[in-house]
Amino acid sequence: MSLVLSGQGEKTSPLLRAARKYSGHLSYLLALLGLCWLLALLGLCWRRAYFSENAMLPGQVYTTFGTAAHMDAMLAVDSVLAAGANGRAQALARAFDALGLDTEVQRFSYDEVPRIGNISGTNVHGILRAPRGDAGEALVVAAAWTTGDGASNVNGVRLVAALAQHAREQRYWARDLVFVVTDRGERGIEAWLRAYLGVGAAPLAVRSGQIQAAISVELPPAQRYDALALYFAGKGGQLCNLDFVNMVQHVSRVERMPALLHGLRDAPRRAHWWARYRQAARLLLRQARAQAFGADAHGVHAPFLRYRIDAVTVAGQPAGGDAAAQLARQGLLADVDVPPIPGVQRIGRTVEASLRSLNNLLEHLHQSFFFYLLPANQRYLSIGDYVPACALMIGSLLLQAMHLWWMQGAASLRADAPETRIRRINQSYAHLRLTMPASVQIVVRVLALGLGLLLAPQLAAWAVLSDTTTTAFLFTAALASCSLVLHTADQCWAQSGQVDWRQLKALAAALVAAVVACLAVMNFSLAVLVYVVAGLPLLVTRAAAVRTRAQRVAGVLLLLAVSPVCTMTLGRNVALGLHPLDMAASPFRVFLGDLHHFGSLVYPLVCLVYWPVNLLSMVIVLMP
Repeated sequence: MSLVLSGQGEKTSPLLRAARKYSGHLSYLLALLGLCWLLALLGLCWRRAYFSENAMLPGQVYTTFGTAAHMDAMLAVDSVLAAGANGRAQALARAFDALGLDTEVQRFSYDEVPRIGNISGTNVHGILRAPRGDAGEALVVAAAWTTGDGASNVNGVRLVAALAQHAREQRYWARDLVFVVTDRGERGIEAWLRAYLGVGAAPLAVRSGQIQAAISVELPPAQRYDALALYFAGKGGQLCNLDFVNMVQHVSRVERMPALLHGLRDAPRRAHWWARYRQAARLLLRQARAQAFGADAHGVHAPFLRYRIDAVTVAGQPAGGDAAAQLARQGLLADVDVPPIPGVQRIGRTVEASLRSLNNLLEHLHQSFFFYLLPANQRYLSIGDYVPACALMIGSLLLQAMHLWWMQGAASLRADAPETRIRRINQSYAHLRLTMPASVQIVVRVLALGLGLLLAPQLAAWAVLSDTTTTAFLFTAALASCSLVLHTADQCWAQSGQVDWRQLKALAAALVAAVVACLAVMNFSLAVLVYVVAGLPLLVTRAAAVRTRAQRVAGVLLLLAVSPVCTMTLGRNVALGLHPLDMAASPFRVFLGDLHHFGSLVYPLVCLVYWPVNLLSMVIVLMP
């Protein structure tokens, strides 16, 4: 409070007077430095990955996967396929029973979004009891019948069956092994986890102990695989322990089947620095998309991370020129025969070696980082390297808010004459009493509109989320938003002496700064995204004097270009991997479904931060 009073006329120190004079310019400088810090991370400060948990002993075991019995187990899945989509769950359960696993079939149903969809599915899981354990802990190997992009994952299910056959032959397991196959992807695994953990669902009859880690297997149709793609981000921005990622990459190199982060190879060592920089940028952008939106369309590892279970997905990458893979991409091939032994053997041995390393652990993975960025394979950036960028961005918003708060009111309130100090303080309080109710009222209005956007699909999903009305609902919401902006601006002009755009912008900047600060320690990628789409447009709103009607119209049009409707429509294929013309799978439904199933924060942030701040920026442009 003393700082605010000093800004309104108290006797100030030279440092505070300089802050009052240059804080506006410093806010833009901090924003620029924050963005430059992020760009510099692409080529600087990389550290070589290492193991913090020495008990894993990665790559120190002799792997034996790939015998004729294991290939027979893969062929046995073909008899399961003959049962059809309706009977394959029971057929797979019988196959697991034949391997000596404790088996259970779980039937479940769920809504795509609240009260819309009612989709049913089936999970099958079999548990291999540890010969040298007490059933207190377990490791999970999971697969879905289809990949995230809709292709067949029969090869992945085959590999799970072969791994179950291999695990049954060994006597060194200290943890139970749980093999799970679902026909509904991440939604199915989420339903299975809720039943396994007893969270909001009927508990499973056949279960083991606490799950320590999980590996998801995804092998799209192909005859040859020459590498693995590694995915490790959850729906809410959760990341598995860095030791887990390093361990999988290490054992994959030992088995000559490299696990590449998001399927991207590093630039050659002797490549030009610009080529290495661009490759690091591609990899970090893919990680940012996966962490911010939960948009990894690969594997079923994400639901495990929500329950603090370290999990990754290893996805086979078809070799270049593989005819079966090309036909599958074109939709001309549903399944393929069992791939040749060498490629599957290396993938299976990679998973086997990973399970053996996890089996060595005496406690849950905890010694390495849970907050990191990976700019290249076997390289990482710790939280201390990238969080300063967020600190600079938050500082830019706070400095802007302080500057605007100091500069509100008439110019006479900022005079330096000591003889009028008391009178200026009284005038400042009078100005706050006059303008603060109007500013708070405007903020409450836009937040109430955002709250309506958040609650409407929850309360009346049937009315706003059918395939034919989703776009109409968004269009109506956009019209309501524009009407609110114009009505509020008209009121501001009618009561020009009772409103102050600097005060309103200061409140909005403080709101965005608080949200970004909270997100920075939970989901760094989402924090940066909120700053870019909400904080930066607010920061530059009325950065220069706005005097003519044409300038106001141009400002509103620019803000419309970065509004949620435009960004969610134009950026759908970039952020979520959706086809630009696929209107059935709208980002609106994707984000709402993730909120409903996984507690994702993206949809609430769009409704309660992004959209309201965008509307407040439009109001600020139109205010006198």
